[in-house]
Amino acid sequence: MKIRLILFFLLSLLNTACNKDDSVDNTIDLVFSESPFPLNGIPAKFSKDIAYDTKQRTQFDIWLPDSNKPTALVIYTHGGGFTSGDKDFVYSAQQGGAWDFPSDIRFLLQNNIAFATIRYTLLNPTGEKDGIKKPMNDVKRALQYIRHHASNFNIDKNKIILAGNSAGAGTSLWIAFNNELADLKNNDPVLRESTRVKGVVARETQSSYNIEDRWVNDVFVDYNLTWAEILANETGNISKIYGVSSNAEYESAEIDTYRAEVDMLALLTADDPAIWIDNTLRDVVHPYAAPDISSHHAFHARELKQRADAVGVENSTYYGKNPVLYSHPSNESWTQFCKRILSL
Repeated sequence: MKIRLILFFLLSLLNTACNKDDSVDNTIDLVFSESPFPLNGIPAKFSKDIAYDTKQRTQFDIWLPDSNKPTALVIYTHGGGFTSGDKDFVYSAQQGGAWDFPSDIRFLLQNNIAFATIRYTLLNPTGEKDGIKKPMNDVKRALQYIRHHASNFNIDKNKIILAGNSAGAGTSLWIAFNNELADLKNNDPVLRESTRVKGVVARETQSSYNIEDRWVNDVFVDYNLTWAEILANETGNISKIYGVSSNAEYESAEIDTYRAEVDMLALLTADDPAIWIDNTLRDVVHPYAAPDISSHHAFHARELKQRADAVGVENSTYYGKNPVLYSHPSNESWTQFCKRILSL
């Protein structure tokens, strides 16, 4: 009996030690280098290629303002249809200078807001099995990783905004509109971190990845768009988005569930964070009048605004070009939105 008690005591101590190890020793070594664009004298540091997982494309870069107290943070996710793009997207101005990332990042740093840009696993060009949840879960983990190591970055983990364009915008909305994606029973302490954030910035975004239901019945109802018409234009994309290789695979209960789980419009509820939406780069025409319009159409932003207004979520929304259909009266830029929301 004594031997059993001693063994039980030793095992208890060992278990306690193991539980402590995953939360106490979370230090990472940050190596700082020159910013890829001039900071113009702003007191801040830059660190690149920080791994948030062990996969080939799971790294991020971060700019950290010099501060004697924890700072807020914006996490940016690049676009590219989940098949291209990289974290260096923000190193220079984009869209003919309309998106001046260096100036925007300098503005954030001056206002004591750190900025991270992340890359994620891309979908396979053929034979994709996992679909868009694969890259979106990478982005989720990046958020959780930074939260887990918040003290290393001098970050206030309760003051974080997710931002992105196109696929990165949709991903940011998906994470923010889910109630909570933390897995409190997971052995990995990173995945036990919260995924709730203060706000979302989405440019040229999609409103939902439940394409069959939402794009036909809500987003493009003005054009009487049919599922057959969407399939004729999106077959390759749909195969990759849901990780299917045949119509039989798509027409399954599993994919019905998958589609529901990536329907940002359905996920948006009254307790979700404020959003800033801008789909103003493309003319308001039929979604298949030219390449790349369907995924960035003004009506995606319209649908998000209508849903946000219906449930009572604060939103600063802008959409439409030739014509402009709606512009928020504040004319608030995305960086002004971040400054305001993160100061609350």
